[in-house]
Amino acid sequence: MRFVLVHGWGFHAGIFVDFIGHLDGAEVTLIDLGFVAGGPKGASDWPSDAIAIGHSLGLLWLLQRGQGRFRALVSVQGFDCFCCHVAPSRVAALRRGLERDPGGTLQAFWRSCGASGFALPQALNVARLDEGLDWLMHWDAQKAKGELGCPTLALASRDDAIVPAAMSEAIWKETGIVWSPDGGHVLPLRHPRWCARHVLEFAHALPS
Repeated sequence: MRFVLVHGWGFHAGIFVDFIGHLDGAEVTLIDLGFVAGGPKGASDWPSDAIAIGHSLGLLWLLQRGQGRFRALVSVQGFDCFCCHVAPSRVAALRRGLERDPGGTLQAFWRSCGASGFALPQALNVARLDEGLDWLMHWDAQKAKGELGCPTLALASRDDAIVPAAMSEAIWKETGIVWSPDGGHVLPLRHPRWCARHVLEFAHALPS
C-alpha cells in the first residue's frame, strides 16, 4: 500500500509524522511545499498507484498539480477552491501581515489552527508563503474535482476555524464526510491515530 502526503499552507511535512506512525508500515512519499524549513525531506515524484492525501491547501495542490496521478484521494480538511467559500479579503489580510510581520502572522495562524509554536520565525520562507497565499486566492480546482474518476474520502473537524464545517459540507456533500468533534485545523497533529484508522479503512475497501 502506497501513500503520497501533501501538507497545507504554513506547515511542513512534519505535520504527518505521527500519522505515518499509525499507517501499519505503508510506503509513504512526502511532498514538501517549501513554506517552512525543518520538516522531513520531501520528494519530487510519487508512484502513480499511490493513495493521495492532502491536508488543507495540500488537497488543492493535488487537484491542481497532481495530474490525476493517484489511485484514490483523501481530503484532510481540504478544499477544491478556497476563495469560492471564504472572502478574498481574509487572504489579502494574511498577505499584508506576512509582509509586515511574518513571524507574528504565522504564530497567530498556528494558534488559530490549534498548533501554537509550530516552528521558529527563522524557519519561514516568506516568498514561498506569499506564493501559497496567491494559490489560495486564485486557484479553482472545482472542475478537476468534479472530473475525478477515483474514490474519495473527506475527513473534517467540527471546530475547524480555517475550513469551517459549512465549507466542508458545501464541498464534499456528494462524498459524505467523516467528522471529528475537535482537532482544530490540524487533525493529523491532534488526532493522528483517528486519521490513520479512517484512511486505512478506506484504503482496504478499495477495489484491487
